[in-house]
Amino acid sequence: MTDDNETPKELQPYIEDSKFIDDLLKKGHDDSASVDFEMARSNIHEMIEDGKQSMQKLAEIAASSQHPRAFEVYAKMMDSVLNANKELLNLQTKIREINHADSPVNEKAKNVTNNLFVGSTAELQKMIQEMKKDD
Repeated sequence: MTDDNETPKELQPYIEDSKFIDDLLKKGHDDSASVDFEMARSNIHEMIEDGKQSMQKLAEIAASSQHPRAFEVYAKMMDSVLNANKELLNLQTKIREINHADSPVNEKAKNVTNNLFVGSTAELQKMIQEMKKDD
């Protein structure tokens, strides 16, 4: 039982805690795209390096054996390394698109092509002077 002067906890007003809100905002910021990008990028780099080493070994095997299948496997490995390089470049363009989409829009950078002002010349000049003062 509570005293008559005490307000039950359920009825007390919510007091914002700025640290709590900052922590909540940090948790809400999703940086999984950049983490995934770094992981995918390192995996692709590793695959390219492994592919280059495998290509060297396959080239030696194909040259010494002169077997058509060895040359076919070597050609497939070259294609795989080439595709990994293309994927690396595609990954770069995708992360740039994501970063561009996540970046805040600069309100002053927007282009206005058609703008209509209804008023007198004096009012327009006054507005332009105020805008110059703000900049």
